[in-house]
Amino acid sequence: MDELKRMGVFTRVVETKSFSEAARQLGIAKSAVSKQIAQLEKEVGVRLLNRTTRSLSLTEAGEILYRHSAEIVNRTKVALSELREYQNQPTGTLRIASPVSYGTQHLVPVIKEIRAIYPLLKIDLLLEDRIINMVDEGVDLAIRIGWLQESNLVAKKICETPVIVFASPEYLAQKGIPKTPQDLQQHDWISLSLLSSPLKWQFKKKGKEYSVQVHSHLKSNSVAAVIALAKSGQGISALSKFAMQDDMERGLLQPLLTDYELEPTGIYAVYPHREHVPPKVRIFIDFLSNHCHNAAWAN
Repeated sequence: MDELKRMGVFTRVVETKSFSEAARQLGIAKSAVSKQIAQLEKEVGVRLLNRTTRSLSLTEAGEILYRHSAEIVNRTKVALSELREYQNQPTGTLRIASPVSYGTQHLVPVIKEIRAIYPLLKIDLLLEDRIINMVDEGVDLAIRIGWLQESNLVAKKICETPVIVFASPEYLAQKGIPKTPQDLQQHDWISLSLLSSPLKWQFKKKGKEYSVQVHSHLKSNSVAAVIALAKSGQGISALSKFAMQDDMERGLLQPLLTDYELEPTGIYAVYPHREHVPPKVRIFIDFLSNHCHNAAWAN
């Protein structure tokens, strides 16, 4: 630690070209600066500075040390700054946008955990199944599910969750259980209208791909409504596993085509800028990542 302190003093002397100015900026006596430089030269075994009454210049060895010490001092400042930010209580309001089902089921417990640790942080949770404009809505952080479109926003993948084909036991008792992806074309399909139409699903089984296109006479822009329609026996649908995990465990919905796989869907934290991410955003992403990776529905 003493060596790091001496390199900091040495770097300040070089940059100010003055023992006196370096001492003033560091808030110590000029004699203390001279002592630190002398001790550093003793430790490395070479002269680092050429000193006269009127000028100060680096020796060749001093130039080598300065290149490295300046980088070390700068990185130390950055590390300490980040640590102070992390230790400080994040304040202000964190405005978060999320799909309704994900927000109510999985952001609520994360928010509870964060507020217990950071009580000064205010949370404004905006639940919408549509994709909102973050800048227009003043949103700090958006949670997005699925395959992202190109944009100038920063997206960090939190985790993945399987996509499950499902229906209610009531529907399957009436219409039969599909055995292959192609069988889905003979069934009533409930679509999430936010997805492109007609829907084309790519299934995999033992390395072989199966493509099937489904058409729907029943749609909704709400994930909750799609699940409710399926539970009422009105058709088959496919959604991210997290959305109907509880209903499957309670036997209200039944997973289908379980020996086939659909491409998993990503869960992303999206925010406006890569540089200078506010502590409140960074902390929320960290808590959410931990929650997701411990969830039963995550890959």
